[in-house]
Parts: sequence; C-alpha cells; structure tokens
Amino acid sequence: MNKQLQEYAKQHTSEESEALKFIVKATAEELQYDDMLSGRQIGTLLRLFVQTSNASQILEVGMFTGYATLSMAEVLPEGGRITALEMNTLYMGIAERAFEMAGLKDRINIIHGNARESCKELKDSYDLIFLDADKQQYPQYFKDLKPRLKPGGLLVVDNVFWYGGVLEKNDRKSIAVHELNEMLLNDPDMETVMLDIRDGLTISRKRK
Repeated sequence: MNKQLQEYAKQHTSEESEALKFIVKATAEELQYDDMLSGRQIGTLLRLFVQTSNASQILEVGMFTGYATLSMAEVLPEGGRITALEMNTLYMGIAERAFEMAGLKDRINIIHGNARESCKELKDSYDLIFLDADKQQYPQYFKDLKPRLKPGGLLVVDNVFWYGGVLEKNDRKSIAVHELNEMLLNDPDMETVMLDIRDGLTISRKRK
C-alpha cells in the first residue's frame, strides 16, 4: 500500500491508551526494534473482535511485549481471561510493566516457555486465538490449536504475507506460512478471509 495511505489509515484509527503507548516506547528504547509489535490497526481490530463477539476466553500464541494482549484485555467482558504464551523473559518484562500500569494484570495469564510445547498442554477451549509466533511452525500450530477453538470461534493469524515471501517461497518460513494459508483456505471447517493490513492478517471462523 502507498505509504501515505498507510499513514492516513493509522491516523484514522482510534487512539491508543497510555499503557499501550508505553509498550511502543519501551519496546523501541529497550529492544531497539519495534517492527514485531502488532501495531495500532491490528490491536484495534482485535479489540473490536473481542467486543463484537463477546469473547471471554482468549489465547495468544507469541505475546512479544504485550501490545495485542493489552489491546484485548482492555475490553474483556467481566470474568474474561487471556492466556498468553511467551518464551522471552525480556519481552515479558516490558509486557508485565504495562499490564500493571493498566491495572489488568489479573486478567492475563502468561505461560513462560516454548509455545510449541505449551500448546500441547492446553486443556481449555477458546473463543478467540491470536497466532503470532514462530512462522516456521505455523502449520503445526494450526493442527494443535484447531481442537482448542470453540465452534464459532475466531482464529486470527498475523504475518501471513511474510514480507512477500509467500509469493516466492524461497525459505523455510515463507514455505511454512504459505502452507498454513493453504490449509486454512481448504479446510471445510474454517471460513477464512485474508486482509492486506501491514504484513497480512487472516481471520478464520470455525464453523462447527
């Protein structure tokens, strides 16, 4: 998309909370990179999904510094809970400070460890699952997570373009992301739309 249109779209997306702004600032300053953040457009879209579907049980696979996590936690219904899987303790530290600042730490359960292993140990079912973890493992994540998604639930997957790599498929991550894209498209249990927001975002609804 034209960069001016990208900026225009951002300017016409609802403002972030102070705690979300903290995550953006701390991520840039303490990690020296913030390109892995979900960003305001995707964060706000996730918020709208939570509000319109009244999702109360949410799973996030790959939390990073907690931008998407907090975006959803801020609009959780009473009694709602987010389970977030993250392996990097430095990322977790920034996220936990923001959750504390927002007064929402009690709504978020962070499971520290390898997300691939943590996924296999999950027992609960979820209204919404946000997948933004190791791209090379995307197909396996879908196999593990589909049984954990409630009928009518949403699976939201980030980076489904992998910076354009899905067109050439010249590396393992690009091949894996493309494989997941094909799996979702051809799964009769899933109704899927792919959006060209940032690095590509897929929303899939489990039919039954």
